[in-house]
Amino acid sequence: MSFDYTAPHGGTPIPGADPGGYVLGPDDGTTTWFAGGLVTFRAKAADTRGVLSFFQCDVPYGWQAPVHRHAGESELFHITEGEWEVFVNDTVHLVTHGCTVWIPQGTAHSIFVRSKRGRGFCVVTPAGFEKFFEDLGEPATTPSMPTHPTRDPTVEELLAGGRAMGWEFVEPQPRRLPA
Repeated sequence: MSFDYTAPHGGTPIPGADPGGYVLGPDDGTTTWFAGGLVTFRAKAADTRGVLSFFQCDVPYGWQAPVHRHAGESELFHITEGEWEVFVNDTVHLVTHGCTVWIPQGTAHSIFVRSKRGRGFCVVTPAGFEKFFEDLGEPATTPSMPTHPTRDPTVEELLAGGRAMGWEFVEPQPRRLPA
């Protein structure tokens, strides 16, 4: 039996990755500039037989996701730098270095980076989430935060891209902590 491991949403494999097992060096993976940040993929659907996606986010102040829920994916974040406001389980949490956030599928959540810079790692299961970033972002020409204006998807593009992934948008802005 043969499977298409770029499913469920497509996406490209990482050079050097093998669904049978692989090791990537510290500078390996694929990079995408997305909404002013850098997303570095270390595992995608095509690399893990659809089990999970794994990536690092390096994002500037104000990087955000509106309140939304994923019908099919669960997310696990581990924050390594900065202050993030993460809405999950009807509460906005201040998430900082060393914090881990679990967001089960079907759970409304949002993100807002309130420090100058935010960094963290994310595991998404099942895989395929990367397609959203690849379709709406721009291939990074260097493995660093962009120093020039990059493609910035419109709200309409973000909504359409999310709906194509089966996501439901609950509120147009992220939930925030009181000022």
